[in-house]
Amino acid sequence: MLALLRMMAVAVALLVNAGAVLAQGAIPSANWSVSITTGNTYQTIQAADNSRRALTIQNNNVSDNCWVNVDGSVVAGNTTSTSVTTSGSKQTMTAAKASLLLAPGGSYTRYYPYTDGGPIVGTCASSGDSLYVAVQ
Repeated sequence: MLALLRMMAVAVALLVNAGAVLAQGAIPSANWSVSITTGNTYQTIQAADNSRRALTIQNNNVSDNCWVNVDGSVVAGNTTSTSVTTSGSKQTMTAAKASLLLAPGGSYTRYYPYTDGGPIVGTCASSGDSLYVAVQ
């Protein structure tokens, strides 16, 4: 009987501690938020990085649209009307059409393994607008 109680105590101890052994630590987020220098002109937010585990970008503005590109089709210095060739379909279009449109308050989120490792560039309609960018 005593042996059975000891075995039960060991089993309970193993079950209680198993969660702590298997738990993973949180990966901290890095804030890459930007204020737009020149409206409708793309600027670099983050260089290409294949180690991204999560990406969140939010348009912090109440009335202006923003455009973000994460695949390298659009480069810093392009304007929303610059003609670019997309990286996948090889179609030619304006930089705005090759980008993600973020309406006021809109956001874009991706998690590993669906995060793109390309450079992140973005712009908004007016100088001084801002984009919240969190990268893990």
